[in-house]
Amino acid sequence: MHTQTTPLTAEVSEIFSSIQGEGPYLGKKQVFVRFGRCNMHCHYCDELDKMQKGMYRNVPIADILRQIDDFEREQGRHHSVSLTGGEPLVYPRALEALLPELKARGLLTYLETNGTLPKVLERVIGQIDIVAMDFKPPTGTADRAFWTEHRDFLAVARRTEVFVKTVITPEVSTEDILSAVRITADVDPRIPFIFQPQSLMTGISVDAMKRIENELFALAAASLKDVRVIPQMHKIWGMR
Repeated sequence: MHTQTTPLTAEVSEIFSSIQGEGPYLGKKQVFVRFGRCNMHCHYCDELDKMQKGMYRNVPIADILRQIDDFEREQGRHHSVSLTGGEPLVYPRALEALLPELKARGLLTYLETNGTLPKVLERVIGQIDIVAMDFKPPTGTADRAFWTEHRDFLAVARRTEVFVKTVITPEVSTEDILSAVRITADVDPRIPFIFQPQSLMTGISVDAMKRIENELFALAAASLKDVRVIPQMHKIWGMR
């Protein structure tokens, strides 16, 4: 008797071709695979609407790959495939199926992550080329602290190329930023550390930028070798 197997799926809200809008790969052309759910609820998140039930659907891995192939064929070579969200690491089985297929196609894999699921990262790190890890200071996110998870996550992520970034809102505390800097320095002070002043479609938060310029940049540069300020340009550009 033949038993039909159900195809492996992932909850995905959208797949599209666009330009990377933040971090050191700002301006690079990528295919974005946006996963549905997240294990955090940051108050400044610009994708909250896409993480609501009904805004994402179960998409077979084969269909995700087919759409990526279509973008590569129709729009030319992309720098990499950005796995974003939501939080991609909420879907370990899907990543374990998807990542080897992307590597077999010769595509770079770029993981956009909140850095709170180190055990899942351990399962897939060998297939990831670039890790873009967000520090989530509780005074900025209005969620709980994840310092232990961030430290463990970064220790795994440094096996490949990794950079960290943190959104600076007027509310975020100096103590939280100091914790993020200390964790990064303890794991590897060469890891790029990027300040992201809170950005809106109307521009960058002046209060956040002043705090970075007058206080936070020097605090980070005292312990880290590569500190930068790169705004979230996709919000200013009006891009998704």
